[in-house]
Amino acid sequence: MTEQINEVCASDELKRRKLPDILLFSDGRKVEDKEMWTERRAEIAEILQHNYCGYEPPIKPKVTGIVTKEDSKTFCAGKAVYQKLDISCKLTTGNFTFPCHFAKPKNIVNPPVFVYISFSDSFVDELLPLEEIIDEGFAVAAFYYQNIAPDTDDNFMNGIALSYGRNPFDAWGKVRMWAWGASRVMDYLSTRDDIDQDRVAVVGHSRLGKAALVCGAFDERFSIVISNNSGGAGAAIFRGKQGEMVKNFKGGTSGHWFAGNFSNYAKKEDEMPFDMHFLLSMIAPRYLYVCSAKEDLHSDPKSEFLSCVAASDVYGLFEKKGLVADNLIPSQPVSFHEGELGYHMRDGHHFLSRYDWKKFIEYRNNPLHIC
Repeated sequence: MTEQINEVCASDELKRRKLPDILLFSDGRKVEDKEMWTERRAEIAEILQHNYCGYEPPIKPKVTGIVTKEDSKTFCAGKAVYQKLDISCKLTTGNFTFPCHFAKPKNIVNPPVFVYISFSDSFVDELLPLEEIIDEGFAVAAFYYQNIAPDTDDNFMNGIALSYGRNPFDAWGKVRMWAWGASRVMDYLSTRDDIDQDRVAVVGHSRLGKAALVCGAFDERFSIVISNNSGGAGAAIFRGKQGEMVKNFKGGTSGHWFAGNFSNYAKKEDEMPFDMHFLLSMIAPRYLYVCSAKEDLHSDPKSEFLSCVAASDVYGLFEKKGLVADNLIPSQPVSFHEGELGYHMRDGHHFLSRYDWKKFIEYRNNPLHIC
């Protein structure tokens, strides 16, 4: 058994933190089955959009992909086909185009895909062990988040933000814009017959882990959503959390990430009509994988783990397992891969490591879940 230090019962800790109930309607009704969950999920979506991530513009663009560069001979030692693409989105205001890198192994027919929201404009990325992923039989589609919307307080005057009107209250923040970019890559992948369209994952780290969660919550085409060290306003619940809180996302370098209304809860997290297990719950009954780092106290692995425990209640409505774990908050590295909600915590700090990718692949290849 995994060694535990200062063991804390997860269920007792959740009771102490007094989270809002994901299975309780605003009018007091209790969700009793998956049909009622559909209604409650729509209510949660409204709560999150109004108070947290903002509303995405309702018009879905027509998306095409244009190959601008290709290497089918030497890429990854000749083991993969590489294409650089322009993803073109036809909007009512004109076209919005951004580049995307795509690679798939030559020896796999219709491979599953990782859609990776990247911190780099290059496929050469210290957070992306590309050749190892290719060797495991997965394709990768990666795009640079700042090509969707610059990660600066620019009054939403650049990138996709410039194509739509905006209000300062519940219009989409940039996390949702980056999530929008992942959905447009999915639009393009849906036109390809050389991948497994039923096994497409969206992956992100840190603020882009938040974007991956938002994307997967509102775009049900992704079979699995993977969030690495996403912390506050990502996988981690705020109530009882250490490290980053809502006040850290108000103004400065990250106030533009979310809807304006979100900042109203700075130092008032207990008054929020939601917590981040609401976001995780929207991914059910699809697969969800959350990763923590033991020394990443700003993100708070304890609160990330507890959020997974709390969100697992929804999976039971679908006769699925959710997170299968000891009823103890882990204090040492651990992996829980049995349920539809997977989790691991590793040693170390805030980073997306080869170990993390190894665990993503291990989970996706588990015969219990072909996701």
